[in-house]
Amino acid sequence: MNIKKIIFPLLAFGLGVIATVGYVSMPQNSPKPMAENKPLYWVAPMDANYRREEPGLSPMGMELVPFYADESADESNREPGTVKISASIENSLGVKVANVLQQDMHRNIQSAGFLQYDESSIQHYHVRVNGWLEKLYVNSAGDRIKTGQKLFDLYSPELVYAQEEYLAARLTNNKTLIQAALLKLRALGVSNKQVKSLEKNKKVRQTLTFYAVRPGYISNLNVRQGMYIQPQLEIMATGDLSSIWVIAEVFERQASWLEMAAPVEMTLAAFPDKKWQGKVDYIFPVLNSENRTVQARIVFENPDLKLKPNMFAELNIQVRPLNNAIVIPSEAVIYSSDMQRVVLALGNGQFRSTRVITGIQSMGFTQIIEGLEDGQKVVQSAQFLIDSESSINAELSRMQHEKPSMNMQMDTDAMENMAMDTKAMPIMAIGVVTALEGKDAIEIKHRPIKELDWPVMQMSFDVQEGVSLSSFSEGDSVNFSLQKSPQGSYVINKIEKRDTSKKGE
Repeated sequence: MNIKKIIFPLLAFGLGVIATVGYVSMPQNSPKPMAENKPLYWVAPMDANYRREEPGLSPMGMELVPFYADESADESNREPGTVKISASIENSLGVKVANVLQQDMHRNIQSAGFLQYDESSIQHYHVRVNGWLEKLYVNSAGDRIKTGQKLFDLYSPELVYAQEEYLAARLTNNKTLIQAALLKLRALGVSNKQVKSLEKNKKVRQTLTFYAVRPGYISNLNVRQGMYIQPQLEIMATGDLSSIWVIAEVFERQASWLEMAAPVEMTLAAFPDKKWQGKVDYIFPVLNSENRTVQARIVFENPDLKLKPNMFAELNIQVRPLNNAIVIPSEAVIYSSDMQRVVLALGNGQFRSTRVITGIQSMGFTQIIEGLEDGQKVVQSAQFLIDSESSINAELSRMQHEKPSMNMQMDTDAMENMAMDTKAMPIMAIGVVTALEGKDAIEIKHRPIKELDWPVMQMSFDVQEGVSLSSFSEGDSVNFSLQKSPQGSYVINKIEKRDTSKKGE
């Protein structure tokens, strides 16, 4: 049995599977045929199975495209997986092409965080004895204090007894007792200045005053006048605002980009017309296991005190560029569960899907580690449909060129297996998103799907692992591909937005 008699019907069947993609094997810039080169038939641009013997309109209202005999010969000379699209279909699909470039890839890290006190300037105030807060010299959190400023007066019987013991020891002239009494006063928090005053006046003070040891602003005030306080209670805390910190969260995939002293630009909602310049001061050594981020501490000078703790900041961390990288627009990459691909634009309306290995993503571009070269062109819009067509063409071409074993012909079982493989190919469809049902399911109102004998319906579909729905929303017009799962249901294995601005869409 002639293998071509088997392969060509299967090829036609395979092309029919992608009913919504009618651009397969159609010439783009071929010269107008001579009068004697009549079309074999006319085919719908978006349905390779819809054929007529004369011109007319497809069920979608698009003009039928003529198919000539010499196009079959042209197909045999193409590399497996190559598809050809007519200029009219290319325009209707909104195909956009981008150059593969070798250039320095700028890597900016976008992050956010909240302003906070410079923790190295924070001072906590406690007492070392039990007592009563007789007088409070500050009013509330936010008050500004200076070094040496009075904060509060404390009455404590323990402090009173310690002063009396010190005066009594001095009367004995016993150096050991004097030294022991002095150490006790200092252990209880009595300052050298207060000790000297006690020695000079020889009078026990019922209350002792506590002073600010550094300048700043009160960040916490946990007491009020007259309260009974104990050592474990934080009376207040202060912090300096001359410089301020922001803790940035950086995704794990960008953690290797971080460098000490990297410049950072900060914007605040409170001051949309102003930008602050800072630098990375510290990179934390531990990865946050919950949100998979690395923290970086960024310091900003605040001489005019406009920056206030708890303000929300947007950060742009500027790291060194990646030199001489091969890059393409990120939307040109097609992601699946086990690989990444792009669609090469070969010229003259020809396209072919090819596998690539991707690297980092930054500022709308993706690094290509392997699979592309500088100067090539890739499709960055409508590549989803072309990729599906190219994959099917490559598989059918492989099947066609495989020769049977010596002195053996393909039997009935082999033919049935090939037919089953062909039926397992993805089915293309068009629809409108009506609802998003989490990360793994979507509801779509789709057009008729001939391969499944489905009329216009609104139904929910699960998506395969690796298919992201994050960029879709209700009302989006989409192209999508259905694959039969082992359980017998149809799931979406590819989906992309459609360009509905073209005529006829």
